[in-house]
Amino acid sequence: MRSTGIVRRMDELGRVVIPKELRRTLKIREGEELEVLTSDENELILRKYSAVEELADFKADYVRSIYTTTGLTAMITDTDRVLAVSGKNPPAKPGDSLGMSSDELLSMRKCFAVREKELKTLFRQPREIASGVCAPIVNGGSVLGAVMLFGVPSAEPLAFKTAETAADFISKRI
Repeated sequence: MRSTGIVRRMDELGRVVIPKELRRTLKIREGEELEVLTSDENELILRKYSAVEELADFKADYVRSIYTTTGLTAMITDTDRVLAVSGKNPPAKPGDSLGMSSDELLSMRKCFAVREKELKTLFRQPREIASGVCAPIVNGGSVLGAVMLFGVPSAEPLAFKTAETAADFISKRI
């Protein structure tokens, strides 16, 4: 961990304000869930909660199954980073951050084609790939992440349906 140099006082109700600069840097929005952790050294740790990340090994098996059956490179993300990838020449690897405009793209709440423009918006340093599709994972009215398929012939309806089905299935597992 690194120090921010920011000190805040807890109020009588036990509340602490997270400075706006940190919320912006960490992409923490109003109403977003934070997970509270403690360490052995009596440290209190707050981190963004990702319901999609909680799917543990399931997400890795799921993208592997999609790749095996369709031949398309498959990826599952939460709203901040890539969580699982399977396939040839993926545009990003697990742990890679999504770009700042990922919220805008995912907030469309419908499946969309991913071409060069969207690829550069979604990933900070994308590798060259064929076109793809992206289906947001929506649960309880909130966009929690996305299922993306790459290596898709342009406007392939089956790829859109596959991505939408996978995103819907994952949203029901959360």
